[in-house]
Amino acid sequence: MNENSHRKDSDWDDLVDRHLFGELSESEMERLAEFLDSDPSLRKDFIQRASWETELAEVLRTGGNDESRTFDASIAGQLETRQGRSIHFLRAMLAIAAVAILMLSALLFTSQTKLKVANSKDTSVEPDPVAKITGLTGSMIWTGDRGDILREISVGSELTGGTIEGLSPDSWFELRFNDGSEVTISGASMLTFSDDGQKRLRLREGRMSADVSPQPDGKPMVIQTRTATLTVLGTSFDVEADLPATSVSVREGTVRVARTSDGKEIDVPANHRVIAAADQELERRQITGVVHQWKSRIDQGPDETFGKWLAATDTDPPLLRAVAYNPKQAPHVVLYLLGLGVRNDDATPVQLNADSHFEIHGKTEVETDIYFGIEVAYGKGDYAGKFRAKCIVERDASGNFVASADLPDFELDPSVAAFKDKLAPSPEGLFVNGVWSFTHSETPSGLRISAVELTAGIHETNQSQR
Repeated sequence: MNENSHRKDSDWDDLVDRHLFGELSESEMERLAEFLDSDPSLRKDFIQRASWETELAEVLRTGGNDESRTFDASIAGQLETRQGRSIHFLRAMLAIAAVAILMLSALLFTSQTKLKVANSKDTSVEPDPVAKITGLTGSMIWTGDRGDILREISVGSELTGGTIEGLSPDSWFELRFNDGSEVTISGASMLTFSDDGQKRLRLREGRMSADVSPQPDGKPMVIQTRTATLTVLGTSFDVEADLPATSVSVREGTVRVARTSDGKEIDVPANHRVIAAADQELERRQITGVVHQWKSRIDQGPDETFGKWLAATDTDPPLLRAVAYNPKQAPHVVLYLLGLGVRNDDATPVQLNADSHFEIHGKTEVETDIYFGIEVAYGKGDYAGKFRAKCIVERDASGNFVASADLPDFELDPSVAAFKDKLAPSPEGLFVNGVWSFTHSETPSGLRISAVELTAGIHETNQSQR
């Protein structure tokens, strides 16, 4: 082995080990991604090592009581000698690092199904597809079950399992399993799935809606997030996952939710919601009524945002800054884009009516048009489309602006025009899940927002809900 090869192997080992312990900087993560892109054998090695660490973390967490796992003397011996760490030190470190191990990016995270395929002796046999893409817009990255990383995926593609990541607020992905079960992710989300007779999904972050067909006896659909495990026999529900908590809202049927921190379980029936988080009670709350008003909470931090969050200064409140974005449909175009999730603490749905009015407060560095978009759903949670409007903008000499748009100003977003026959013709009467804003200028606009507010008159809509 020459000196360059030895150095490469040493760099690879160091990067992987430190990634699994959550110690990599942003530039080192990029270096690790370059290794994975350049060499299929390194991708396979990473899959094996990442999965081994994940399984180990679970054994240490459960004490090895799961009959499906073995934790014998040979593995214990490996733990004692691996990089000189003691088993006691690994117990402490893995308790801290388990979340980091499971929070692998789209370039780095793979499912258990992928590991089985990577380890298969007969790699020439393609596994059978388990699902088909039935809807897709916006920028996505697909990591297939054999480690392929693809940006060009399309409606009608049949998939064997893997990871899909929505990269922007306008991303939308609809997947139909062979039994008719459907799941949808929207916005900046990441979902991993497999089906070897039992459907297993992991929602790393973002929002997912599901309509699940009755599942086989003893093989419920299992959905994991960082803070909860959901067991589903057949029902309709929504899940929102971020680092500290998982929110589950059930529309039909019942979902069992187990909190990761202590294993406590609760059954959530229709029209109820639960939040699984280590710092609050695990309790059902009934979802009653709707609201027609909403206000963003940018001051509470970057959770459920897309863009660069900026802390308050002596002169400015907390701001969300737009970042450069190339739409998949027009990769030569540069937009400056930001986005926000729409959610109330009590899970009350936010409904749009004929008098709905959006107002956006912020700043720009250049005078340019400002556009505002909304993602909406039907009453049962099914995806209903995306709409956008060109705002009326009032500015002052310092670059501060107030932009506004009334509901009649919104039109179907061009990115979902191909699906207009299956989407709503208007956002009136629907429920808003997310909002975004963007500019399209020759130079960076410096778009920053401090608040978004939805207000409405007393008009009530009688539009039927799907």
